[in-house]
Amino acid sequence: MNTGIIRYSLDSIRYYLTTSQKRKAVWMFALLLLSSFLDVVGLASLVPVMMVAAEPGGIQKNKYFAPLYDSLGFQSDKNFLLFLIVSVFLFFLFKNLFSTWVNYLQTRFTADVGLSIIKTQLTKYLNFPFWYFNDLGSANLINSTLQVPSTYVNMILRPLFIFFSEVAVVLVIVLSILLYKPLLLVILAFVLVPTTLLTYRALRARSQVIGNRINELRPVSFGLISDLFTGFAELKLANKQSRFRDQLVSNQQEIQKLDAEAYLYTLVPLKVIEMVAILGVLTIFLYAIFVPGTSTNLITLVGLFAAAAYRLMPSVNRMLMSLVQLKQSQYTIENLESFREAKYDEAPHPQQLPLHFESTLAFDNLHFSFPGADNPTLQGINITIRKGEKIGFIGSSGSGKTTLMNVLLRFYTEQSGHILLDGQPLTAQNLEAWHRVIGYVKQDTFLMEASIKDNITLGDPEVDAERLRYAIDQASLRSFVDGLPDGADTHIGERGSKLSGGQRQRIGIARAMYKRTEVLVLDEATSALDNETEREVNEAINKLSQTDITILIIAHRITTLRECDRIYELREGKVIAEHQYDSLMRQIVQP
Repeated sequence: MNTGIIRYSLDSIRYYLTTSQKRKAVWMFALLLLSSFLDVVGLASLVPVMMVAAEPGGIQKNKYFAPLYDSLGFQSDKNFLLFLIVSVFLFFLFKNLFSTWVNYLQTRFTADVGLSIIKTQLTKYLNFPFWYFNDLGSANLINSTLQVPSTYVNMILRPLFIFFSEVAVVLVIVLSILLYKPLLLVILAFVLVPTTLLTYRALRARSQVIGNRINELRPVSFGLISDLFTGFAELKLANKQSRFRDQLVSNQQEIQKLDAEAYLYTLVPLKVIEMVAILGVLTIFLYAIFVPGTSTNLITLVGLFAAAAYRLMPSVNRMLMSLVQLKQSQYTIENLESFREAKYDEAPHPQQLPLHFESTLAFDNLHFSFPGADNPTLQGINITIRKGEKIGFIGSSGSGKTTLMNVLLRFYTEQSGHILLDGQPLTAQNLEAWHRVIGYVKQDTFLMEASIKDNITLGDPEVDAERLRYAIDQASLRSFVDGLPDGADTHIGERGSKLSGGQRQRIGIARAMYKRTEVLVLDEATSALDNETEREVNEAINKLSQTDITILIIAHRITTLRECDRIYELREGKVIAEHQYDSLMRQIVQP
């Protein structure tokens, strides 16, 4: 047998199992061995009972049953046989109840391990650097977080349990045959071992190819169906739904074809082993018939061979199926092992420190470059902002405005320079405190399929009614919310489909107000709005200008920056000018 995939699978399991789960795994394996042993004993117990039942006086002749017959005081062979039959039935009843209980424990255990792996995957991807998170894409993230762990449990963990339990069964049978009839073991080994090895070799490479290909296709399906449903209106109006649907169906057609082929490969081993076993029986028969002087013992050997092969065939088949499934699903191990390097882990520092914003926020000689980029995106940014100021940022696409805000939000980490809060640099140790201080409203505000209240509080189970009222008022949503039959409990549909663009943006602003934001970043918050809707959002922004909240606004439309104290212009990652709103407007209107 190829032990590489077994060792690889066991190494992956050891990585994911906690100490308590490892102890449970050992206990589970011991129970599986006991269950397998009981299976063999149960089948073996039928042979002597049938032998003594078929032979008159067989009980008295049997060296095991005769003493038992006398010690229990039986007077009738018929009663003793009835006793044996009932005993065998009760043993099988106990064995099957015990086996069912072990299987229940096994499924519970593997389900717990699967949940642990999902938690590990979630933690890994939620601590992803923002750049890598966006680069990987939501379809791949969903596949790796939910689908891959499920496949790992069903096609790696559970087949491993089956494999080792069947190995135990085979070993018990082999040892029994070795003690009883060594010649039979030689014949079985000659027939079954080459067949098993050749069958596995024939299937393993193709099975792995199938698994890898399915893993490539599933994220594509997730992405297509997400686009098809989230882009329902746009695709319908553009008459492109059928094209996306056909792409999805074509992708799923290949997946279904591969799944069917994979299922076929789980059926092949049993058929092959069965044919070879029958060939072995026929060969022994032919030898006994056509070779002169063959003893009748050879005919007896046929029966023993058939019985042993009949019991070994299912076990060998399940072992082969397990190995094929392991090979087919090897990609899940590789997927789970990916992105373990330190550069992919931005987990919060274990010792978080408090943070207070009292006077100034400064970009101090800030430099930032994307991984693999030839030129820096931000170069020597030096800006000092006093608490309560409203600062605007303008510049052409690619000038570095949004990147600068992403560094401020700590989605990206500068290579040199610092962000200073009251003269103290922002570090990993005050990241959580900083995120409690800063709020963010972007062009496409994140909205859940829930109520206005849940979207503002992000599902807070204990809502602060006073903070919610304040947030709604500050975002200029009061008249809108009061005009709804269910008020703030009104559901807004998927991605806010029941709201206007301005209402969506103002919910984003209300969310920032609810968390008592001290620094608010508005990233192109009005660029996708019409003039009237922009006016509504600007009303909310202007109301915020009367507070002591520090507001940083990236704007495509200069009118959004009316209330700003200063406006910085960026080009190629550098601050090239500082403007006042009035002077900037004069520059724009001049011919």
